[in-house]
Amino acid sequence: MTPIDAFTWPPERLGEGIEELARRAGLCGASEENLVPPASVTSGQGTDLGRWIEWAGARLGIEAESVETTYTEIDALIQGAGPAVIALRGGQGLRFLLVMRPGRRRVHLLAPDLSVRGCAVGPIREAVCAGLQAPLAREIDQLLERAQVPVRNRPRARRSMVDERLGAHPVGECWVLRPAPAASFLGQLAQARLPRRVWGMLALFAMVYLLEILGWGLMGDAALNGRLDMGWLGAWVLLLVTLVPLRLLAEWLDATFALDAGRVLKKRLLAGALNLDIEAVRHQGAGRLLGRVMESQALESLALNGGLTVLVAALELAFAVSILAIGAGGRLHLILAAAWTLLTIGLSLRYHRRLRGWILMRLAMTHDLIEQMVGHRTRLAQEWPAHRGQSEDQTLKEYLDRSRRLDGAVIPIAVVMPTGWTLLGLLGLAPAFVSGTAEASSLAIGLGGILLANRAFSGISGGLAGLARAVIAWEQVVPLFRAGAVAGRPAAFLPSLDAAPSPANGPRDKLIDASQLVFRYRPQGEAVLRGVDLTVHHGDRILLEGSSGGGKSTLAALLVGLRKPESGLLLLNGLDRPTLGDNWHRLATEAPQFHENHILSGTLGFNLLMGRNWPASEEELLAARELCIELGLGPLLERMPAGMMQMVGETGWQLSHGERSRIFLARALLQDAQLTVLDESFAALDPETLRECLNCAFARARTLLVIAHP
Repeated sequence: MTPIDAFTWPPERLGEGIEELARRAGLCGASEENLVPPASVTSGQGTDLGRWIEWAGARLGIEAESVETTYTEIDALIQGAGPAVIALRGGQGLRFLLVMRPGRRRVHLLAPDLSVRGCAVGPIREAVCAGLQAPLAREIDQLLERAQVPVRNRPRARRSMVDERLGAHPVGECWVLRPAPAASFLGQLAQARLPRRVWGMLALFAMVYLLEILGWGLMGDAALNGRLDMGWLGAWVLLLVTLVPLRLLAEWLDATFALDAGRVLKKRLLAGALNLDIEAVRHQGAGRLLGRVMESQALESLALNGGLTVLVAALELAFAVSILAIGAGGRLHLILAAAWTLLTIGLSLRYHRRLRGWILMRLAMTHDLIEQMVGHRTRLAQEWPAHRGQSEDQTLKEYLDRSRRLDGAVIPIAVVMPTGWTLLGLLGLAPAFVSGTAEASSLAIGLGGILLANRAFSGISGGLAGLARAVIAWEQVVPLFRAGAVAGRPAAFLPSLDAAPSPANGPRDKLIDASQLVFRYRPQGEAVLRGVDLTVHHGDRILLEGSSGGGKSTLAALLVGLRKPESGLLLLNGLDRPTLGDNWHRLATEAPQFHENHILSGTLGFNLLMGRNWPASEEELLAARELCIELGLGPLLERMPAGMMQMVGETGWQLSHGERSRIFLARALLQDAQLTVLDESFAALDPETLRECLNCAFARARTLLVIAHP
């Protein structure tokens, strides 16, 4: 028994361990969920383990993210991951380590008896890498024996040789637990301990300003009372030296806060982008979506930095007002500061209105530009040359006019407000200075308050400008943010073994059972499908023909779960959509129409296996290659220098329409779903290639539905 065995969890208790680990880490509360892994998980075979851990996390309302690493980086993973689940595969079979808190030398693990104990990184590394090191041990020992390496040097030599052989080899199965993107946004910020940093920054800035005021007081009192000597200068220099690390620490906290808060925000926006309704994405267009992405970046940088700038500047202004109140200007300075603050806010609101109009027009121009770039060849071929550029010239003229108006609103905020306050503050000191009733120390205090308020107004004006920009950006990305908060409870886990029809099922058992289906794209629009009845049995080969606009593709989207019917009953293997959840997509897949399918920028292997498993194993890459050859893509693979690892897409290897069609077909067939729908997948193929691809689809698809025109 190794020292690490006392910390390992058996597969049968993995659900209990994940729930307890998440609860102790503050990721979720007490749950009545009974997470029992199925046999396909406890056996450790296939890909069900990772899927089940992610599913279990979703059931608890958290996210379990798979983390990949290499042999040389395993120490960094162990020292930095937590809370996390690490799988061990060795002589005792599949076991698990539950990491509570990581550490550089010792890692705190949750033991099966629910105690938390520390363990050195070394034994954990050896347990994780044991399966890789064992096959090499005998070979390396024989080599060291033949080379007559001294016994005392062999451990070091053995370690170096193992590192060299396994350096880039993927190792370890690790899942990091973290709040789900749909969790409370404020809760995620609290989980990242960001509110504490805000209070820490405010405390540091307050300390900095108090020390600055103290320094001014020391020098002013010494100079005005004739006591300026080396002792007073030394005290002043000491205060200045103390300010340097405090300011650096405050700025560091500010920067790390912005980075971590931006990470949480990006996670929510990305989840929202993936949760957007398919029709909403279709109607917005590429240009508007690109505009939302651009605004999300602006929101992250401007909202955080601008908000913190205004917060710090408001703190500065509060100190400045308290100083002005006891200075020579007194009540007059307070009235002037209040009036100047209101003027700053008013000018910022005017800037916000003009900036909003300018940004909306820029986003519209971005959308138009993308549309024109995509349709450039069409415009060259079909649009009259005399008409090209007319609308663009008018739009550009209006854009330049809005830009000039925006510049006119920026200058008062960026230039006039900070410098104008200095002049106004000096005018506020003028009555006391001219009358000669004020003491020199009171005048000095008033002057110090003016300078501090000048810095505060500079920060407020710049921060409000950034916040105005962020508010407009928020208007653009709020649909993504709200969509990211939507998270349904995952349906029951569907093991891979259940994806295939049960041997007890006969070839005529129902796969799809649909009755009285109704679907419309808009609530008040005309129904595209009405009263549709359809039965598909296991092993069927069905050809669906119809005229354009008849609803063939809409029906296909319903069958594979891309859309939901407005009414009617739709069952897959006897189960409805709420019961199957996302498992529906594993059981039914589609190769969409050519104009809705896409070759992503990446390797050919990724484009083929993205719906099955990626990163892919050697066996999966070999299966994909064999299918490509069967579809007549062998010559293409021979021409590609990198074969399956060749980069394809818009910026990679250019593929013909026929080659793309066959890759789309291969992508669908490689998923090995119970139902495969091919929507106009053969339209770009010549008769000989068509026959070849049809034979391949008939041979490989379990149940096949082909959509075509008559």
